[in-house]
This record gives sequence, C-alpha cells and structure tokens, in this order.
Amino acid sequence: MSRWSRSIRAGGRARVAGVAAIPIAVLFVALVVTVAAPSALAGEAVSAIAKGGRLYDNWRVELNLRDRRISHLPEPEILGTEATAAGRCVTCHGWDYQGQYGRSGGLVDGIAAAAGGDPRAVLAVLGDRIHGYGQDLRGEDLRNLALFVTRGQVNMDDWIDPASRRAHGDPGQGSIYFHSICAGCHGADGMAVASIPPLGDFSRDEPWHALHVILNGHPNGSMPPLRALEHARLADTLAYMQTLPSRPAIAAIVHGGRLYDTWYTENGRPAPEGWHPAYPKAAREALEGDTEASRVRAQRYSWRCVACHGWDYKGRDGVARSENLVPHVGIDGMAGMFPKRVEGVLTDDTHDYDRLLTARDIEDLAMFVSRGQIDMSQWIDPGTGAFLGDAAAHAAYYQTICATCHGVDGRGVRTMPPLGRMVTHDPERALHSVFNGHAGDDMPPLRAMGADLAAGILAYAATLPRRK
Repeated sequence: MSRWSRSIRAGGRARVAGVAAIPIAVLFVALVVTVAAPSALAGEAVSAIAKGGRLYDNWRVELNLRDRRISHLPEPEILGTEATAAGRCVTCHGWDYQGQYGRSGGLVDGIAAAAGGDPRAVLAVLGDRIHGYGQDLRGEDLRNLALFVTRGQVNMDDWIDPASRRAHGDPGQGSIYFHSICAGCHGADGMAVASIPPLGDFSRDEPWHALHVILNGHPNGSMPPLRALEHARLADTLAYMQTLPSRPAIAAIVHGGRLYDTWYTENGRPAPEGWHPAYPKAAREALEGDTEASRVRAQRYSWRCVACHGWDYKGRDGVARSENLVPHVGIDGMAGMFPKRVEGVLTDDTHDYDRLLTARDIEDLAMFVSRGQIDMSQWIDPGTGAFLGDAAAHAAYYQTICATCHGVDGRGVRTMPPLGRMVTHDPERALHSVFNGHAGDDMPPLRAMGADLAAGILAYAATLPRRK
C-alpha cells in the first residue's frame, strides 16, 4: 500500500491539523454539496477546480499571503526530499502530477486513485503532519484544492509527447484560439507580457506547466482559466504556442546586464530597505559612513549584484578601483553554465530573487551570467586601467554613435560627470555599461558591435576632458 493510500485511510479517521475552527464534518458536507451540485451549478464546480489548480501552483500568491517558506516535515526515507520545501504542491508533485516517477520530480503518483476519487479523503491528507495546509488555507481553499486533486488532473501523456515535449494538437486550429483568446494580452508573438518568459520558449521548455496554466490560469492573475473548453482544443492551442518565436538571446543578455548593474533602477522600483542579508558585516562597516544618508545609500548599494561580484565579474579576486569593497567570489566561474542552473542559484535562500524579480527578469539575468560575461583584461590593462584600443582610429565611431547625447567633448549630459572622468576612473564599469546600456536609461547597448569596437570607443572617450 502506498504512503498516500495509508495517509488517506488514516486521514479519514482524523481531524485536519490546524482547522479546529472548522469541524471536519462541515467540510465533508460542503464538499459533497460542491461535487454533487446539479447541472446548473456545473460551471461553479469547474471554477472551483480551476481555483484549486492555482492553489496547487502557488497558494501563497493565489491567496495574496505573506511570502514565506514552510517546512512540511517530510520523511526523507519515504518522500526522498530535503527537510524543508517551499510549500508549493507542485514542488513535490510536478506539473505533470506524476511526482518522482514523472518528468517533473517530486513525490508520488496516483493520489486521486488512492483516494478513490473522493475529495473528502484528500481533504484529510492536506491537513496531516506532513502537509499541514490547514494552518494557512481556509475551508473553501482546502475544498477547492481537494477537488482539483481528485477531479481536475488530466493525463498529460494524452496531450504532450513525453519524449519530444511536443503537444498532440493541430497548430492550425490552435492559431484560431490563440489569436482570439490569448493574443490580446500576450501579443501575436507571445512576448507582450514582460513579467513572464516568451510563450514560445515557455511552451517548448515546460509544456506541462504551460498546459496547467492554460487549464487553471495564473495564481492571483488576470488570465482566464480555459478548463471549460475541450482539452483537445487546448492541446491545439499549446501546439500553436510551440511554434511561436524565441526571444533573441542578445536581448535577454543585455537586459540581464542592466539588471546585474542595478535591477531596481532598471525596473523603476525602490531598493528594499536595510542591508541585503548576504552582504557581510565587514563590508557594511566599510561602506556605511557616519551619516544616516550615507548608511541608506550603502544599504541600497548592497542589493546590487555588482556590489558583491564586481564590474569585471571576478568578485574579490578581480580588480578593485574604487573604495567599495567587493566581498564575495565572482560569477566568472558560472560563465557557460546552463541558464536553468543559474536560475536555481538566483532563487536560492541566499539570493532569493524570486521575491524581487519577475520570471523573465530571472531568466534574463541568468542568461547574462551564463552567456554575457567577457574577460575584461583582454581590453583593459589590469594595472593602469587604460583601454587597449586605438583611440584615434575610433574617434569617428564616438562622434557618430555617442556624441549625440554625450556631446563632442563628453560633457553633454548634465546629470552625470564628464565622460572622460568616468571612463578613466572606473573603466570596467564603463565597458559593462557600453556593452549592456545603463540601468533604467535609454542608452543603447553596443554588445552587437563587439568588445574590440566598444573598447576602442572608450579608449577615445578616455582622452576627453575630465572636468565640467
């Protein structure tokens, strides 16, 4: 007998942990009413199942609760997981609902079968000592989640090929549904919503996740769940989404470079209050100064990626040309790493950027770390900071590309120091900015032109006046 079967049998005789205020019998009756509703209420049942699907995805976001991590106190020898988890159902059971035996990792398969299709049996398990969801979810939320588990799962293998990840659908038919239902928000190319990855890449890389969202909608989002439509039509839509274009890699990389510089400025947001938890005490003391204003500036600075890893990406082992201490190892060791692995680092307990950045931001920042770094010592003398380029040969490039904004003498932007001073004072930062653009600014990134040309332009800029 599986652990789920044992838990369900035992759970039927126990009250749900943490829901003492709601007698279990009342929840059972409410469930019976919900699932045994007449046909006139069938739409309400479908809506409840979709709500349960969003809770399965991320119940904290769906319920707009305080973002925190909880422990399920799992039994590693049975569940095969670490001692703590993020508290999301999908973390353990996967987007394909097949757990560790499916393609998504996690725990066990056959939850609905073990429950015999009875949502009341699942309700008891949701409140057992491992899950403990009764502490945070209300009675209605628990009922909706139990309904999804027993009545809302689909056999993903019917609609997605396990090996190729291709949807079993007609892209031509799916085009009709996509352009009439989805394109109004997502755009004809699937890239219009900047807070999520492009739909083409997302649906090819994570088709089970994509189909789950199509069925149930986004947690606490405005996307309508399409569960009421025939599943075949949804598979058609997914098949069409898989034909949508990818976002150009260079667009992701330069955006990620600006996020590395100052992600909160790039996104037009204030920096979090206080120090970044991972910023060391010694570095704080060296930065904070004597006044409240200087401490606040230092705290804001601690939230920037560059504050910990440096403009040359080598961290404490790199070149230090300013008074700001670079306290951590560099990101240069992650160059070439598979971007999804980098995303895992960005969202770990140390960085925790999934609280602060959108999914697309994290994807772009990972692309920069993986594919956007350059070895700056090839273009900047580590000892003197001088650019290793022919200044005279690149004067025309400066005057045609840069002078429109910066002026022929580099003093055209009144809100910043003269370009000659900035380039000579912090050359690694200058090369990073020319390559990726300034965070929160309209300066065009020149990465496509190559580092040789960028370094040559900066070699010329270094000859410009250093005073206003």
